[in-house]
Amino acid sequence: MILPEAAKAKFWQELKVYEEERKMPYITSVEQIGYDRGVAEEAKRLLETQRSLLIRQLTRKVGPIPINTIDRINILQIDQLESLGEVLFDFESIADLDSWLQT
Repeated sequence: MILPEAAKAKFWQELKVYEEERKMPYITSVEQIGYDRGVAEEAKRLLETQRSLLIRQLTRKVGPIPINTIDRINILQIDQLESLGEVLFDFESIADLDSWLQT
């Protein structure tokens, strides 16, 4: 919901008073929500960066990567991406990558 500026200012002021009256932690609930969102967005960005780097490294190592293989890499979890990052130096062909992705 988007509030008019006057209502938004009043809301923030009332929230601040509410939290101060109840001796809330040093970080407000709204700040915590913003912090959590920021952490989640940063984790997502780092995961995308790691995937992109692995795909570039794999391309350099074994040649062009088919789209369907890239799609399979893009759904890997962080621990799987880390494992792939370790073993990619042992690959000699796209078949090695496909074989690893099947296991």
